[in-house]
Amino acid sequence: MKYSVAEEFAAMENRVNKRFPWMDFFTVPRARRAIIYANVMVFLGQFTGINAIQYYMATLMQQVGFDDKDAVFMSLVGGGALLLGTLPAIFYMEKFGRRFWACAMLPGFFIGLVIIGCSYLIPLSNKAGSQGTYITGLIIYEGFFGSYACLTWVIPAEVYPTYLRSYGMETSDVTLFLCSFLVTYFFAEMQSAMSKIGLSLGFYGGIAVVGWFYQILFMPETKNKTLEEIDIIFSQPTSQLMRENLRSAMVTAGDFFAFRWGKVFSPVSESDIFRKENGHKTAQDANAKHEELLH
Repeated sequence: MKYSVAEEFAAMENRVNKRFPWMDFFTVPRARRAIIYANVMVFLGQFTGINAIQYYMATLMQQVGFDDKDAVFMSLVGGGALLLGTLPAIFYMEKFGRRFWACAMLPGFFIGLVIIGCSYLIPLSNKAGSQGTYITGLIIYEGFFGSYACLTWVIPAEVYPTYLRSYGMETSDVTLFLCSFLVTYFFAEMQSAMSKIGLSLGFYGGIAVVGWFYQILFMPETKNKTLEEIDIIFSQPTSQLMRENLRSAMVTAGDFFAFRWGKVFSPVSESDIFRKENGHKTAQDANAKHEELLH
């Protein structure tokens, strides 16, 4: 059910005329859910280590046995894998959807982190084994992350209410660059304190695992959604979104283990089907809240 144009403008005027419209991020549940979700996705994109690994690429190459000159040249491998990794997102993310894409890509670069961590267990005397394992893990990590990273820009642009979008994008930009600064500036100290395996696999990999479960439980699908439909999604209680996502995850897991690949990779989201089945009640609740805001 769509709101009328008059109601939409009335809601915007009711907010924009306030002295501090950004306070709605704290007082309006729909806006609060959007800013938390958008910035958690930005956080996951940075605290899984991408910029730290990119900036310290030559140093990391030296740690697995490359000399100074070769380390600089081999750092191009990571950047090239990251660049190529963005291509699948350009062509297929819109087809399969944000939720499917995030939940599929994040395990990929976690596997890359596992391989990178294992490469540090190989003695440097076995230079070919150590370097080969590290490069393999790096290519997998950077490739999958290249596809995942696109979401950290797409999602914030979609989920904020229109009257708060400029404020919301400011917070997401600040979160992105602040997280990038933190993981990069403290990289050497963190590696020294946690060890090379502890940082790559324990810290970055651990955040990737926690982030994957967060996405399974709390990430809605916003592909091909109108502004009104996105408003309805973020106006519903978080517990309801969790129930929909859990059902979607269980159905997809069942299809996966039953080798029903067509359903697993179907562009149609199970959570969308569930939402349509319960859509009338959801729309009524959202419209009731919308009317409260207007009055």
